[in-house]
Amino acid sequence: MTVALVTGASGFIGSHLVSRCLDDGFDVKALVRKGNSRIGQFRRQGVDVVEGDLRDRDAVHRAVHGCDFVFHSAALASDWGDWEEFRAVNIEGTRYICEASEHEGVRRLVYLSTYEVFDHFRLERLDERVPYTKRGEQYPDTKIEGTEVVWHYKERGLSVSVVYPSLVFGPGDNTFFPLLADAIRKRRFFYWQGRAGLNLIFIDNLVDLLMLAATHQDASGEDFLACDGNGITLEELCMSIANRINVPAPSICLPFGLVHFLAHVTELVYSAVGSEKRPLLTRQAVKLLASKVLVDTGKARRLLGWEPTVPLGKGVEQTLDWLVSVDPADWKKK
Repeated sequence: MTVALVTGASGFIGSHLVSRCLDDGFDVKALVRKGNSRIGQFRRQGVDVVEGDLRDRDAVHRAVHGCDFVFHSAALASDWGDWEEFRAVNIEGTRYICEASEHEGVRRLVYLSTYEVFDHFRLERLDERVPYTKRGEQYPDTKIEGTEVVWHYKERGLSVSVVYPSLVFGPGDNTFFPLLADAIRKRRFFYWQGRAGLNLIFIDNLVDLLMLAATHQDASGEDFLACDGNGITLEELCMSIANRINVPAPSICLPFGLVHFLAHVTELVYSAVGSEKRPLLTRQAVKLLASKVLVDTGKARRLLGWEPTVPLGKGVEQTLDWLVSVDPADWKKK
């Protein structure tokens, strides 16, 4: 039997990966933090749960032991937080995963990176040949270093594949759609680049690509951008969300430069007082929602035959159906 490990299994992307692996007939292991609320559910599904943390080297080795494929989707993914925590999870945790995968001789390690490793805000077009760019932001910078760890182990002979998703959305999303809906519902959202096309990827389409990255012979040693295109603008998405939750759509639009400046000031204030709470605005979020880059997914289509099976409009509709079924009080819970 083929065994696949999913790290970050209790998260949005990881939980969908677990379901797909089970559907495809894999035996599934999951590395999950002790006390996680989904442990019981996973065990009822037949998942072999290893309780532990990415920062625990022994737990990582126990999780990887006996696996054919490793999907490393766990990460500290936020636009705010302590640098040392980001480094411990996104860099050292990835190093432990690579080390264990090499030791166990896994057939393929699939690393979930992010298109945030590229400075896409300053680009018109993005493909895998563009170099990574650090810019003093916790998540992108530590994901760059984590990705470089993976490439280091590739040079040592480990079969790896790296995927860079754009903004991931779908039923179960615990960040993008719920946070946007919460801000719209509370009349706290305004535009700064409303007509920019959003680079989105629906969860099912991303999981399709991750499975190909694990099993396709031509995926070894390669990296792939994952995006469904930018066929919907931020303004259009906000209007769709507002219509579904029966509130007025945002109508205020401020200059990008002003909003970016306000985000910078807000970050400085939060840092000065030592706040762990995420600011309402961060420079990373402001740039992410203002990016006009065109993401080229030709490599995944050409090498792996990947095509998004769920059209963007249908994915948005399914996600909104799920969103309105959730208690608004839970929209901001991660």
